[in-house]
Amino acid sequence: MTGAVLASVIVVLGVVGAFIAKQFLGEYLKRSGATAFDRTARWYSRRAKFGRRLVRRYAEAVREDFTTHAMGFVTDGTIDITEVYVPLQYERGGRREDIYDNVRAQSRTVVVGPAGAGKSMLLKNSMLLWAKNPSPARVPVFIELHRCNGSTATLIDLIVAELGRSRLDRDGRIHDLTLRGLRDGAFTLLLDGLDEVGRDDQQRVYEALRDLSREYPDCQYIVTCRDVVYQGQPLGPAFAHIVRVAEFDDAAVVRFLSHWPGLTDAAELFVGLRDNPALMRLARSPLLLTMIAYLHTEVLTRSGRRLPTSRTAFYREAITHLLNRDPDLGRARSVYQAGEKLAVLQQVALRSMESTGDDRLTLSRRALESTTKDLLPDLNLDQTHVKDLLDEIIDRSQLLVATDKARTAFTFRHLTLQEYLAAVELADDPDGLLRRYHADPAAWRETVKLWCGATTRDCTKVISDIFSAADHHRVLALECLAEATRVDNEFAEIVIQHFLARLGTDDPVRDAVITALGTVASDSRPRGVRVFAALCDIARGVDSAAVDALFALSASGRAEAAHVLAAMASRIVARVARAALRSMGEAALPTLVAQAKADALWAIDDIAAVGTPAAAEALAGLLWQPVRVATHVAWRLAQLLPSPGVEDQVRRVVPPDEETREFDWVWAPFAEGRDDPLRAICGRVAELIYAGTPPDGITTIDRRIAIPLAVRSLGEASPLGDTEIYSIARRLPGVGLGNQRAAVKQFLLEAPPDDEHAVLAGSMIVERSGLIGVRRQLIDLLGGSVQLVLYSVLLERDGSAERRIRYDDWANIGAIQRQAKHLWRLSRWLLLSLVWLLSLTGVGRHILTAIGTAPLGPRWASIAFLSAVVVGFVLLVVASSGTLEKGPKETLIGFSGLLAACVFLSAIVMGAATIYTALWLTGVAVLVAISLVAAGCALVARAWDRVRDNPFRRCYEAEVNRVENPASIISG
Repeated sequence: MTGAVLASVIVVLGVVGAFIAKQFLGEYLKRSGATAFDRTARWYSRRAKFGRRLVRRYAEAVREDFTTHAMGFVTDGTIDITEVYVPLQYERGGRREDIYDNVRAQSRTVVVGPAGAGKSMLLKNSMLLWAKNPSPARVPVFIELHRCNGSTATLIDLIVAELGRSRLDRDGRIHDLTLRGLRDGAFTLLLDGLDEVGRDDQQRVYEALRDLSREYPDCQYIVTCRDVVYQGQPLGPAFAHIVRVAEFDDAAVVRFLSHWPGLTDAAELFVGLRDNPALMRLARSPLLLTMIAYLHTEVLTRSGRRLPTSRTAFYREAITHLLNRDPDLGRARSVYQAGEKLAVLQQVALRSMESTGDDRLTLSRRALESTTKDLLPDLNLDQTHVKDLLDEIIDRSQLLVATDKARTAFTFRHLTLQEYLAAVELADDPDGLLRRYHADPAAWRETVKLWCGATTRDCTKVISDIFSAADHHRVLALECLAEATRVDNEFAEIVIQHFLARLGTDDPVRDAVITALGTVASDSRPRGVRVFAALCDIARGVDSAAVDALFALSASGRAEAAHVLAAMASRIVARVARAALRSMGEAALPTLVAQAKADALWAIDDIAAVGTPAAAEALAGLLWQPVRVATHVAWRLAQLLPSPGVEDQVRRVVPPDEETREFDWVWAPFAEGRDDPLRAICGRVAELIYAGTPPDGITTIDRRIAIPLAVRSLGEASPLGDTEIYSIARRLPGVGLGNQRAAVKQFLLEAPPDDEHAVLAGSMIVERSGLIGVRRQLIDLLGGSVQLVLYSVLLERDGSAERRIRYDDWANIGAIQRQAKHLWRLSRWLLLSLVWLLSLTGVGRHILTAIGTAPLGPRWASIAFLSAVVVGFVLLVVASSGTLEKGPKETLIGFSGLLAACVFLSAIVMGAATIYTALWLTGVAVLVAISLVAAGCALVARAWDRVRDNPFRRCYEAEVNRVENPASIISG
C-alpha cells in the first residue's frame, strides 16, 4: 500500500512537471528560435545597408571631426560649435523665422547668404546634432564642393571618399553601401560651397547635382552658396526652394557674445557695438562677429586699444596680429619680418584669385614655392629662403593651412581673407583690378569692395567705371561708395541720387540698394547726414519708394531713425514702418517702450521680437501698467524667459511692494533666495497669464511657468464619469473591456506624442473635463509628451480617488529624488522567496509524511493535501494559461502566484496542518524576518514614490526628457 501510494504521487507530480516544462520551456525555445532567426536576418540586412553598428561608428567620427571649427583666420584658434553656435534665421513677410523647419520640409534646398553668414556652420551643427542621436534612417554626409575643381571625381566618388575618411571602409564595401543608401533615400547630402567651384568646372558640377537628384530622388539635398554667385536658378527647377540666411539680429549677437569663451564683458561689448551703427553692421555677420570677439578678447583688451570701425580695418588688425603675435606673446623669435611674410601672402592670394581652371581656394605646395621664389629678389632674399619663409608663414602665422596630411595642398582659412589680401596687393593698380573684375564679376566683386575700403587713394575712377556697367552691376558702385575712404564728392552725389530715384522700382537688386543706402546714411559726416535727410523725405510718402526708404532708414541703425519710424506707425504705411522699426533691434527700444506705455500693443510685440535681454528688461518694467497692457506684456515676457541672459537682466527690475502675491510659488523652485526679484516678477507674469488671453502668435512660453499653471488648471476640471471614459476608450485601438479608465491612462502614457489616437483622446478628455479658454490654451502650449501626462492626470479625477494638487510639490521639483525601484524590486523578490519557501517546505513535509519517512499527523491527510494541491494547480494553470505565454520573467512570477494560490486553496481544506508543517521546517523567526523586511521596503518605497509621483513632477520630467533637434536641417 505504501509503495502504491508513493508511485501514484510520483506519477501525478511527474505529469504536472512535464506539463509545466512544456508550457514554460516550449515557449522559451520557440522565442529563442525566433530570436536567432531575427538575428540572422538582421546580420544579412547589415551586410546590405547601413546598420546601427556602422552608424554608431560614423557618428563617433562625426563628433571627432566636426565639433571644432576654425575661426576663419587662425588655425590654433578653434571654437567648439556646440558651445557658441547660434541658430540662424531667414526673413519672410518682414518677420524673422528659424530656418530649420523650412529646410527640413523640403527634399532639395539651396541656402544662400553673404560670405561668413554661417552657412557652413549650419551644416556642421546639423551633423553634430544628428551624431548625438544617430539614426540609420537618415545619414548626413558633408561634401566640400571645391573638391570638384580640376578633378574627374564624381559626386558619388566624393560621398564614398567622405565616408571612407570617417573610417567606415575597413572591409572594402563602402561603395556598395553608399549606392544602396542612395537608392533607399538614407542620406542627407550637405553640399557646401557651390560658389567655390571654379568657373571651368561650374557647368559640370551643376549638371552632376541635377543628375544625382534625379537618379536618387528619395535623398535630401542641401546646397550652400554665396548669394552674389547664385543668381537665377543654375541648378534648375529641381532646386527651386531657395532660402536666404538673414543676418544676425541683436538677440543673436548677444547670445553669441555671451557664449564666447573668455569674454567676461559681453554686455559691455554689445553696448559698444550698439552705439556705433557702422560697427554694429559688421557684427551682424557671424564671421566678422567672430573676429570682433577674438580681437577684443585676445588682442585689444590686453593692449587697451579700441575696436576698429570698418571691415578692412578688422582684416588689417587680424592679419597684423597673426604675423606679429610670436614676438608680441613672447614666443619663439620670428626669423622674417612681418612685411616680408605679408608680401608673400598678398602675392599668393592674388595668383589664387586669378586662377580660373582650378580651385581658387586651394594651392599646391609647388605653386606656393614658385610664387615665393619669384618674389624673393624683390625682398632682397636669395633662393635658399623659400622653404624657411613658407614654413614660418604656415606654421607660425597660420594664415595658410594644409588640407591634407602630406602637406601638399594649402588653403586660406576663409575666402574673404584671400580676397582682402588680393585687394591690398592691387592697392596701386586700379586698372588691373578693373580688368580682373570685368573678366569675372562674380569672383572679384568682394575684392573690389575691399579694395575701396583698404586703399587711401581716390576711388572715383574705379567706382565710375563700375557705375557705367549694366544695371544689375551698378549697385556695386553704391556698395563701394559706402566702403570707400576717398571719392569725388560730386560723383558720389550722382551715384546717390541715382539710387534714391531707384527706390520703389522693381529692381532685381532692391535689397542690396536698400542696405547700401542705409550704410551711407549711418555715417554722421556730411554725406551721411544728407542721405539720411533724403530718406526721411521719401519715407513721408505713401508709395513703394516710401516703403524702401523706411527699410533704408532702419538699416542705418541711427537712433534718429527710430523716432522717424515710430512717427510713421500711425500712417498708411504703419505695418511697414513697424517692421522697419522692429528690425532696428535695441536701438528702437526707447521709442517702442514709449509707444507701449501709450497703450500701443503692437509696440509690445515688437519689443519681444527684438528678443535680447535688454528687451526682456524693458517688458518687465511694463508689468505694472494697466491690465490690458500688462497682460500682453506678461505673455511676451514668458516667451523670452528661456533665452540666454534674460533672467539676469530681468532681475535688475525692482518690483513694487504688494501685500498679496498669490502666484509667487510659481518661481519658487528656481529663485535665488526669498528676496529674488524674479519671484515677484514671474509671479506677476503667472497671475496675468492665468487671468488673461494670449495674443496672436503665441506658440510656446517658458515651461517653468506653463507647467505649474496648467497643472493648477486641472483643479478646475470636472471629473470624468464611466460613460465618458467608455466613449473615449472605444475609439482607441487595443483598449477592451475591464478597467477602461486604467487602460486609457496606460495607452496615453505609452503612446508617442504625435499619435493620432492619443491626440484625439486627449482632445476629448479636455473637452469633457470642461477646460476652456486660457485653461485649455495653457495645455496646448506644452509639448506633446507633457500633454499626455496631463490627460492621464485628468483621468485620475474620478471623485473617489481625486488627487490633491499641492503647491509644495512644485516647490520641491528641484530636490534630488530617491529612486524607489530598487526597494520595490527587493520587496517583490523577498515576498516571492517567502511564497516559495512556505510552499516547498509545506509540500515537502507532506511528501515525507505520505511516504512514512518523517510522519507528522495522519498519512491520509497528507495524501489528501497533495492531491488537492495537484488538482488546484492544474485547474489554475488551465484557467490562467495566458500567464505562461509571456516572457521567462513574467512566467516565473506567474508560476509563483499559481503555486501560492494552490497552497492557500489547499490550506482551506488542511488549514492548520499546512501552516504547522511549514513552520516546523522553516522557523517562525525566519518567516517573520523576511516578512518584516519586505513590508519595510514596500512602505519606504511607497513614501518615496509619493514624493516623486505628483502631477507637477511628472509633467516637468516629461518636458525635460524630451529629445529634439530644433536646430537641425536634416529631415526624418
